[in-house]
Amino acid sequence: MINHISIAVNEPERVANFIAEIWDGIVYPFPPAPDSFFVLANDGKGTALEITPAGTVIVPGEGLPDENDLDAVTEKHEAQFVKSDLVPRYVATHVNISTRKSIDEIREMAKREGWRVLVCNRGGGLFQLVEVWVENTLMFEIMTPEQTERYIEITDPRFMEAAFTEALQQHHPPTERVLPRELNLVG
Repeated sequence: MINHISIAVNEPERVANFIAEIWDGIVYPFPPAPDSFFVLANDGKGTALEITPAGTVIVPGEGLPDENDLDAVTEKHEAQFVKSDLVPRYVATHVNISTRKSIDEIREMAKREGWRVLVCNRGGGLFQLVEVWVENTLMFEIMTPEQTERYIEITDPRFMEAAFTEALQQHHPPTERVLPRELNLVG
């Protein structure tokens, strides 16, 4: 499960309020990055988006703490939000989120903001979503409850195996996709 993701936009407060409205969520300040906001979906799962100003990047800290001391003070070693001069118009990053809103409500909200919005039938109709171009630069795929239900169906591993059998066999033979039973992933 993805708990949260950070995105950078031109008008963080405006975008934060839009996302909060889509989610029926809550907006909080996000002090680690100046002029940023934390949008909580209020879904009982901690789902959130950190909304930072365009040009904000995350850089690693310096050095490492003592790995044997799990209670060590780590601030000087942690990643930090930093302002960059590079502000791309488009990025490969996009977000797919669920809402309780209808297609018409999503369209109305996006049009109110002056943002590109369209209903898309991905994969030739395999599943549907509402594509909203936040600030006309960052793509959000927003799914209604019905669209989310279908998305969950098609992302079931059994469906994926059946749908992509030929491609998987060409690029990843079955032995590469199965974890050995004796493999212990804990510890």
